[in-house]
Amino acid sequence: MRIIVVGAGLAGLTSAWELHKLGHEVTVLEARDRVGGRTWSQRLGNGQLTERGGEYVFPTEFAIRRLAAEVEVPILSHNVRYARRTVDGRHVSFAELEATTAHVTETLRRMLADGATRVSVEEAHREALGPGYQHDPVYRRMVTSLANDPTLVSAESAFLHDPDAGQPFIDDGGRFVAGNQSLAIELAHRLGAAVRLEHPITAVDQSAAGVEVTLADGSALHGDAAVIAVPLPILRGLRLGFELPDAQRAALGHRLMGTAAKLGVPLTAVDDDVALQSADLTWWSWRSLSADGEHRIPALSCFAGSRATLDALRTADGPDTWVGQLRALRPELVIDGDVLLTDWTADPWTLGSYSAASLDWTPADLRAFDAPAGRVAFAGEHTGVEQTLNGAVVSGLRAARALGPAGALARGAR
Repeated sequence: MRIIVVGAGLAGLTSAWELHKLGHEVTVLEARDRVGGRTWSQRLGNGQLTERGGEYVFPTEFAIRRLAAEVEVPILSHNVRYARRTVDGRHVSFAELEATTAHVTETLRRMLADGATRVSVEEAHREALGPGYQHDPVYRRMVTSLANDPTLVSAESAFLHDPDAGQPFIDDGGRFVAGNQSLAIELAHRLGAAVRLEHPITAVDQSAAGVEVTLADGSALHGDAAVIAVPLPILRGLRLGFELPDAQRAALGHRLMGTAAKLGVPLTAVDDDVALQSADLTWWSWRSLSADGEHRIPALSCFAGSRATLDALRTADGPDTWVGQLRALRPELVIDGDVLLTDWTADPWTLGSYSAASLDWTPADLRAFDAPAGRVAFAGEHTGVEQTLNGAVVSGLRAARALGPAGALARGAR
């Protein structure tokens, strides 16, 4: 088949790569002048790589690790206490982390068994941990990562449908040696001329004969099928000339787009805390292990999640307020050159960071995108429960299966 893939982030490129290997003729349309989407690696003035977007590849995220191994993109450890960040001078032990998480989860199960509905992440923590729950380091880590208002995010999705359930917990994550964007760059390299940059689209339609994708310049591209792998706000802005299945329409309606920013800070000196979380706002900073396995890189990375925190840090006005708070949190910091601020809300091709499940989310949403909508499959972190680099890859694999030899479209063609 001739398959058009819209979006050259990890989700779209994964779909394109899998479909290409199956022998399909693939064309990838990307609005930007680069591939990678929300994976974007750049060097600071001191030469150190920093991630402007997606950062962590966790130990049990096998899909992205298999893909990286297949195309020979090497990975190394951050060697950072991702889930056990220092808050107010202490970080929880491994046992405390597991115990607190288990207690919140069991409290949520009891609440649901007692008839509670639309339980938020905030409500579950408040019920489980009692007064002062907002200062608990486990709570602060989770709500920072949500990049959303925790009163609006489904606790059931966050706690009871974790794809890593049953896997051993390892408090570390990986990163690609040449930057996280390097995986997308390698996939695009292997796809060659099939990837077309600076080709934004405005509409997608389909008929019994195939699909038609309308580009921003008014031209059209025709194919037998399509994969749409663009961020949630961009998807909502596309003109779709066909009706989505009820399950897909409901699942998309149950997603909230998050708000987040990153700050890359070159340095010559800093304290030795590798993972430091703000006790007052939902942001943190970390310092990754060097490829030599012994030293730390000469840079800090910072992540801030939620509209309230970005407003408090005044990221819309530049990095100064955030840098001031970073200096207060880490008084030994000596900055070596210009910092690099990335506010994903201001990015015209994302209009946000990544999504979360709203209080209307249901377990039925988990299977909504297993089959295509006619000749069109959907990919992207918003089509699943993993709002990570791995989640993008998993969604791309799923979309490729939906259109591939065993997929619904191929079965119909036979």
